[in-house]
Amino acid sequence: MQILHNPSYDFLGKTKVLLVVSTTLILAGIAYIASHGMRYGVEFSGGTQLIARFQSRPEVDKVRAAVDKVVTGATIQTYDDPSKNQVLIRLPHTEGAGTELSSAAQAVLQSLKTDYAANAVTESSTEIVGPVVGAELRRKAIQITIFGLICQLIYIAFRFGGAMWGTAATIAVFHDVLITLGLIVLFHYEITLNVIAALLTLVGYSQNDTIVIFDRVRENLKVRRKEPLAKVINDSINQTLSRTIISSGTTFLTVLALYLFGGEVLRGFAFTMVIGIIVGTYSTIFIASPIVVWWDSYRKRQRPATARAAL
Repeated sequence: MQILHNPSYDFLGKTKVLLVVSTTLILAGIAYIASHGMRYGVEFSGGTQLIARFQSRPEVDKVRAAVDKVVTGATIQTYDDPSKNQVLIRLPHTEGAGTELSSAAQAVLQSLKTDYAANAVTESSTEIVGPVVGAELRRKAIQITIFGLICQLIYIAFRFGGAMWGTAATIAVFHDVLITLGLIVLFHYEITLNVIAALLTLVGYSQNDTIVIFDRVRENLKVRRKEPLAKVINDSINQTLSRTIISSGTTFLTVLALYLFGGEVLRGFAFTMVIGIIVGTYSTIFIASPIVVWWDSYRKRQRPATARAAL
């Protein structure tokens, strides 16, 4: 399916301007994170998870109104099969709470009993996640992300027969993650397991898009060896442009609908995916591809210098 027939846009000609934009966004995001820090969910910061079963199907808005009266920053979502009438309430850890983290759960249950008496809680269970466990989960999440990036770098370098391809794709992914994280913090979303899952998803999605274009470049290089690499790459981007628009566009519309209508619980996940799809598609064209061109140009400049030194 072709949306655009024989496009011939000069993507690489806009590289310098867009590189300034990307660098500005990354530095601004890092500065904002350094000054304001990140908001971590219960899984990473520690806190209390409360599962409450109601007499009839609960209205999440009314549950949230009752919870907000005693605890701020709680995450509330339906739990398990809707027919079981259960709600999962994640309560953040507060400084000075000590070991009495379960007291927050008791306060929430009392508030539900008072302010949502029309639908009483018939059964509840409480699970406490300590700050130490949360820190361990943060460390493992970072390790998993880095390990995944290293594996992808090695695979792409092997698949395309050169380190520059894998390095370019990995730098583009770091670009995506840094910009997305900066926007997550700027818009005050918490870093939760759902957000980590979204970040890992966009890493894979961005890499897939990059591999598609790199694969077309490799096919073109077999028959166009004498042409400049920059022209081959630019033509390859144009040749795969319809595929990029269809793939990224349909995925974007899906996650946008999830963001708009998926509810409060999935808002952070959907926001990460919306930003990630946009930034991931952009970085393939304007970050990964130019890096390959610059690397190749640098390598060609070094060859004559090495030859002269040998003489």
